[in-house]
Amino acid sequence: MNIAMTVASYLYLYYFGRSVLNTFKKGKYSDIQIAGIPINYFYIIVSLFLFGNIALLLNFVVPLKNVIFFIIPVSLALITYDFIKNKKLNLTNTKLFELFVTPSILSIATYNVWLGWDTGMYHIPHQYILRENTIIFGLTNLNIWFGWSSIIEYISSLFWFNGNFIFLRILEICIFAVFFNIILFFLLQNKSKFYKYSAFGIILFGFLDNFGYMGGGNGFVPMLSVGKYDSALGIIFFIVCIAILESIKNNNYDRVNFYSLVTLSLFGFQMKQTGAYLIFILVPYLILFLKKNNLTLLNTLNQIKFPIFLFTFWEVKNIITTSCLFYPIEFTCLPFLSWHETVQLDFVSRTMIYSPITLSSDLSISEQAYNWFNFSKNSQFIINFPASLLLILLFFFVITFRQDTIEKNTIITKWFSIFLILNSVIWYNSNYGNFRYGTGLWLLLVTFIALINSNKHIIKEGLLTKFMAVIFLLTLLQVPRFYSYESFLSSNFELVEININYDDTEYFVSEYGWGVYPSSVQCWDKEDCKVKDKNVSPQDYLHTTIFFPDEVSGD
Repeated sequence: MNIAMTVASYLYLYYFGRSVLNTFKKGKYSDIQIAGIPINYFYIIVSLFLFGNIALLLNFVVPLKNVIFFIIPVSLALITYDFIKNKKLNLTNTKLFELFVTPSILSIATYNVWLGWDTGMYHIPHQYILRENTIIFGLTNLNIWFGWSSIIEYISSLFWFNGNFIFLRILEICIFAVFFNIILFFLLQNKSKFYKYSAFGIILFGFLDNFGYMGGGNGFVPMLSVGKYDSALGIIFFIVCIAILESIKNNNYDRVNFYSLVTLSLFGFQMKQTGAYLIFILVPYLILFLKKNNLTLLNTLNQIKFPIFLFTFWEVKNIITTSCLFYPIEFTCLPFLSWHETVQLDFVSRTMIYSPITLSSDLSISEQAYNWFNFSKNSQFIINFPASLLLILLFFFVITFRQDTIEKNTIITKWFSIFLILNSVIWYNSNYGNFRYGTGLWLLLVTFIALINSNKHIIKEGLLTKFMAVIFLLTLLQVPRFYSYESFLSSNFELVEININYDDTEYFVSEYGWGVYPSSVQCWDKEDCKVKDKNVSPQDYLHTTIFFPDEVSGD
């Protein structure tokens, strides 16, 4: 049943994305490409982007609990109209694998999984608030972690299912399926050496993830506990970056291509604020786009009015809920707003934005390094990732030879190197250098190996491509964990739900007269819950609600 729900959801999102693009363009949209990648590989992303931003805009005036009853009929009507208009399904073997086999395999990851700790602390509580309320001023005064609002929260809030949170997992699986389908069906079989070699490297990287120190774990895209979307951002980050690199390599400064890359970058930023680092690769492309098309910046901004419109509303939402444009970066905050609270921002800065090893620490450098090595799964990553890179380098050394005419990628290589160094420094100096926040970066470091080898030929390319397709399939099969396969086999094809576990949490009445607080920090979907007892309560404000600060961090 879980497999059927996942495939049905994937098909729904796929064909809704297609119908939207076909409806708002004369003729078929299927001939459009983004950096050489056919638009059909992005149908899922189009749907998620639209759902999230429709929910964002509507939440300014209505709660989101019943919005789905408007979205579903409209989307199904569009899909039906598109089928009638275009008639043919074009279900080739490739399309069948893409639409059915890939999501079916990944759907195994819905079995015997659990909602993450952070999911109970701020993901599900935020979704609950979105469902029950219009936008709330000073929301971070209730829970500081709501400052990391993601477009995924808006999308997920539409798909609650009678206490079963399986759609939180299915949404993640759909993004994973986009990633794997792009690698297999396009990059792996592409004529572009950069794309093809990138596919080789990523496939090998994914396969090696299952071997090594403590059983593996080298930084390849992980299927995390339900409700965490670091991997989803890593996927979008990776796709945008390789698309921009390929566009520059091929002098592709087409306006539709530029518009698509800007929109994808916006989606990455909305997904998680660290997606803003895409600006370091997007701006150089923008400069070249202006130069090649002899356009002014004002003319170009006029062409991307829709992404700018959505970005503006996203920033307005940030100011309303956090008092900051980019939470928790303090110089972007507006201290004159009545819901602004410096204490919270200082707390977040101290506990989140810092590097693993500093000279100001009371501990020695060796002690700090030891603590970092043993934090979370860093030890696995720090050992397995360099080992994987060395093996991938060796792989390309063995299978390639230099061609007669050397393709000059010197400028692109240097520019990409600077981009990777910038992102590595930012990653190291934030979030205690936690490797799971750098998923997109690790994929791009593998891609860098492909780039520096893209001026070479491959020995027996056809045979090697078929071999890598087999390795890809094995990698895909290993994304769901063994315990998920066990649960799937024992489920008798029944629906296996993903529910909240309240066993470890007890709720206490606040001593300040409003709300409750948990024995842990997990509010889940408990009404009027604050993660820690503090003197805040909802007040009426501009026909909606506001939480004023109480000068307590509320950590």
